[in-house]
Amino acid sequence: MFDLRALPIVFGTLFFRDPRLVLIISVGIAISRYTLAGFTAQAFTGSINILLLGCLAAFLVALYRKKAWSYNRKAIISILSMNTLQVIGIATFASIPRLNYLQHIAPYTYPAALLLNAFFVFILKDFYEEQLRAQKNKTMNLVLRKQKRELEEKAQQLQLASQYKSEFIANMSHELKTPLNSIIALSQLLQEEDRSRYSEEEISYGKIIHTSGDELLKMINDMLDISKMETGKMEIVWEMVSVQELVQLVQHQFVPITNQKSLQFKVDLQEDVPVFIVSDAQRLVQILRNLLTNAIKFTAQGSITMQIYMDKDSRSGHNRLEKSEDWIVFRIQDTGIGIEQDKQHLIFEAFQQENGTFTRRYGGAGLGLSISLKLAGLLGGKLDLQSTKGEGSSFFLRLPVQPTDLPIDNHPKML
Repeated sequence: MFDLRALPIVFGTLFFRDPRLVLIISVGIAISRYTLAGFTAQAFTGSINILLLGCLAAFLVALYRKKAWSYNRKAIISILSMNTLQVIGIATFASIPRLNYLQHIAPYTYPAALLLNAFFVFILKDFYEEQLRAQKNKTMNLVLRKQKRELEEKAQQLQLASQYKSEFIANMSHELKTPLNSIIALSQLLQEEDRSRYSEEEISYGKIIHTSGDELLKMINDMLDISKMETGKMEIVWEMVSVQELVQLVQHQFVPITNQKSLQFKVDLQEDVPVFIVSDAQRLVQILRNLLTNAIKFTAQGSITMQIYMDKDSRSGHNRLEKSEDWIVFRIQDTGIGIEQDKQHLIFEAFQQENGTFTRRYGGAGLGLSISLKLAGLLGGKLDLQSTKGEGSSFFLRLPVQPTDLPIDNHPKML
């Protein structure tokens, strides 16, 4: 009359997630009744009782799947319900007198069965929690593997899209440059022809065509530079660069432009600046041209100043060139419109300006500063900004005077 046949089924309600499994266990225990006692009335009633326990266990498993209950709560419910149903089953189907069982046997076996079930069930609590952790880890690993596959696929798609975009920009830019160069050359010829053959209006049209062609050509070249930098094909040619010749080139190009806008253009070359530095002359001039063009564009009155000085304490490089102890600084200062503090990081992004209306008012594609920032990094330096809205801006280009660890095939050469 006293056994622990309900205990395996109680375990099943706690550790299984599929109700069919506890039904299979109960059927197995019910069949075992016939192997032990043979086909007797007692075996039959015992198997019926076990099958009822199995049905209850299947119901509890289905219930626990829907409820986020704790292990202790589920254990108490399973122990009480399963053992209570077993007592009811014995009282209903057993061959002994029902009243005798309920008065003289059940008062002892029922509490004892509850205690023993609780003892074994709570001993296995740690195993249950470990099983939950293992299941959770398994689920998380599956999710992480799925997310990793998705991220890898997206990364490949982005890389492929970026490659296609860069190739398209490079191909289209080359295709556009050929007819554009012809347009610029022809417009230049129109301006150099005998002016008596053309009216002032026609000459002005030629100037507009030439200016617009130059602007478009510059934009195409900027897009080509962006494409090269994104694909890692931008080459740096190290050479000896004369600082004095660099200053003369800048003055020759920008003094006429600043005069047209009635702006003062000053160059302050300090005495301790070396005669030569090691850099890429073409890319250095490109950075300074972008910075000065922007300064002139956004300055309506006042002055533009290019100050060149040494900064021995600077540690601004991003790559292996940052070991240089001597740094030259090109400071481009203007008295223009300035940039708001919370917008200053945006202007270094490609195709970005501080305000969308600036594109319509001042023109430009917003590529100059983005290219300059990347070129500064390739030259071993850094491009910084200080600006106050309404008071002007200062851009600081810091470069190493003598980069260290230059590639073998890039030894400096005298211009």
